[in-house]
Amino acid sequence: MFDMDEKVRTTSSVKKAAVTIGPKCKLTLLDAKKVGIELLPVHLDENAYAEMKRSHAFLKTYINKRVPIYGINTQFGDQVNLLDGNLKNHDSSLYYDSINNRQTNLIKSHACGMGDAVSAAIVRVAILLRAQCLSQGYSGVSPNVVESMLASLNAGIVPLVPKYGSIGASGDLIPLATIAAALIGDNINVQYQGTIMPAAHALKLAGLKPLKPEMRDGLAMINGTSFMTAIASISFCHLNRLFKQMLASIAMMLESAMVISSAYDPLVHQLKRQKGQIEINNFLLAFWKGSRLLSDLDDLRTQHGQTFNTSNQHSTKPVQDYYSIRSVAQGFGPFQENLTRATAWVENEMNSVNDNPIINVSDEKIYHGANFMGYYITDACDILKMNIGQASTWLHALLANLVHPRKNHHLPANLVEHPEKYNGFRPIQLLAAALAVQNRKLAQSHQSFNLPTEGDNQDVNSLGTHAALDFRESVENLERLTAIMLLASVQALELRGIEKASPSAQNIYQTIRKQSPAVANCRVMQHELNTIVSLLRAEEI
Repeated sequence: MFDMDEKVRTTSSVKKAAVTIGPKCKLTLLDAKKVGIELLPVHLDENAYAEMKRSHAFLKTYINKRVPIYGINTQFGDQVNLLDGNLKNHDSSLYYDSINNRQTNLIKSHACGMGDAVSAAIVRVAILLRAQCLSQGYSGVSPNVVESMLASLNAGIVPLVPKYGSIGASGDLIPLATIAAALIGDNINVQYQGTIMPAAHALKLAGLKPLKPEMRDGLAMINGTSFMTAIASISFCHLNRLFKQMLASIAMMLESAMVISSAYDPLVHQLKRQKGQIEINNFLLAFWKGSRLLSDLDDLRTQHGQTFNTSNQHSTKPVQDYYSIRSVAQGFGPFQENLTRATAWVENEMNSVNDNPIINVSDEKIYHGANFMGYYITDACDILKMNIGQASTWLHALLANLVHPRKNHHLPANLVEHPEKYNGFRPIQLLAAALAVQNRKLAQSHQSFNLPTEGDNQDVNSLGTHAALDFRESVENLERLTAIMLLASVQALELRGIEKASPSAQNIYQTIRKQSPAVANCRVMQHELNTIVSLLRAEEI
């Protein structure tokens, strides 16, 4: 129910807009959301037909020359040295039958994934990205391939694609082969019109014909990074939205902790000379504008001077906050900069030619390369998983500052007015710890788990799909942590006096209190926490 990719609109609610693909079209994270989650149709730019036809015709002339071309008249991977037995056969029909059968056999043999099926949104975006790659005119495929992909996508046919199979080298062979097997009407189940059925039956109901791969169509359909990039693109779309919401929750928590404003003076951060740090600090200062809860360092020094050598020293807030309270800009600045950089990597990958071979009609050359490697996706996800792991630990620390009497500056224990009777936010801190620990585990770099395979032909591999799947989970957990932080900070600000809070905090307070009343006694909180997550996804916060 709370899978961040599954809250999709029905096709009847979608406007008649469309996402367009082709050589001159640049897809964005927003396009991934439109196609994967909002179910917008996808159209092929008219320029793409000419480019694909040129590439397809040029490849055919090369094939007719009877020279070895990887994956067309050779076997695949480590068996590239095994040439087509009909390569020297003057009977063109036998030669092309052999080539075409090789493409079909490649799809069938690699449709062997296992595990739970990924969300429909991921599959839809994977089809979008594969079509975008092939529409560039560098793959030599027949236009029928892309037309078949888009026809199936726009009809609402979604293959059930298991999550396990790809190691991110030679691209996402096994997941993409599952999609391709559905397009050719093979033994793959799909979701269509709310029912799970065989692909062949769904194609028939939709009035579509099964695709017949030829020349290098099969290899082109499965040899690329489109599956891992689909997972990453949707998750990055959510994280870019969530990042500011998370900062808002942090700003509210710092405000409720009566943060000493000295640590966030602009000069402090200008001297550090780090762009992300300065931008985070500016966000916090703008959020706090109008607040009467921030502590002034000079006032605290005066108060400490007045209480010195008295029994009331501990009643005054210390002149310096804990690290988690006074160093948010320094800690989250790198996160913001990494998010910007990694987003660019993912969007570049969405629009890339990421298969092999690459057909260059202009120079009349065919290149054997490795653009199917997913290292940019792996790096993007691994870096951000690390940042999310750190952020999760930080959010838990901030929550601890509000919940524990030793640290919360006269708020009641567990943020509840009668802690001797009620548990308040103590159990919710346990939940926050569970989410933070999981995100710390997910922060491991996947590249360090490289496993040579396939006769050592794939002696290095990116594991991009694994990294993307774990990144997706870590984003979902960060979203849950943000919901917890919002609920706790709203409670703390209410106890401080919500009228003293900044207008920004008061606006969020009003939104949350419409869905979740103050925690005054013990009640089941699961549904309310999930409701706050829904508010985040709807961008009502």
